[in-house]
Amino acid sequence: MAFRMLDLRIGVLAVWLIALAGATVTIGPGTLMQDYTKVTPEGIRQIIESYGIFSVVAYEFLHAIRPFTFLPVTPFTIAGGYIFGQLYGLAFAMLGTTLAATITFFLSRYIFRDYIKKRLSTHYAGFDSRFDNGGIFTVASLRVVPIVPFDAVGYVAGVSSIRFKDYVIGTLIGEFPGALILTMLGNNLRNIDSIWFAVSLVLAALLFILPEAYRRLNKKPAPEKSINPDK
Repeated sequence: MAFRMLDLRIGVLAVWLIALAGATVTIGPGTLMQDYTKVTPEGIRQIIESYGIFSVVAYEFLHAIRPFTFLPVTPFTIAGGYIFGQLYGLAFAMLGTTLAATITFFLSRYIFRDYIKKRLSTHYAGFDSRFDNGGIFTVASLRVVPIVPFDAVGYVAGVSSIRFKDYVIGTLIGEFPGALILTMLGNNLRNIDSIWFAVSLVLAALLFILPEAYRRLNKKPAPEKSINPDK
């Protein structure tokens, strides 16, 4: 059983490395590095639309490899609405983020479990037990109010005992409100004088304010230092 699991880890990792290497060779290392400066809705649109009829495939592929390039998820979600419109943008953005969330989950659970569990034990202590006990609700709440970075949720969930089905359901439920707002913002970037752009901009701002407000409200006060009268 142990050898089968090891073979699975090696196989999945090999396939991923081949795919990543193939993408690097196809796109070109220089172009790939330059594209890091284009992580804006407009920059992403230019990259995606350059693939013509394969633009949707390119968009989903970029979503899939995004967690391994240390790029934020928000510009890609906004770009979904900017490129494909509200309805299709929402569908494609949710598909992409769910795909990325699935990949991080499986990498955490089946390939780098021990390493990730050790690395996350200090930063996200206690969250693994919340996944074990809360399941769908815990994942959904962390997606709605992202007090934990999007990709970190997948890594922590992967080392917990949560079922994959519950993780996916929680991800879909929790990411829907944010994806709806951000794709709405992207869809209205072409018409910034509209009332809908103002509404989506305010709602998008709340997405960033809520996590910080939550952290401040739940911040534990620093323990008081005892004063030794003999010193």
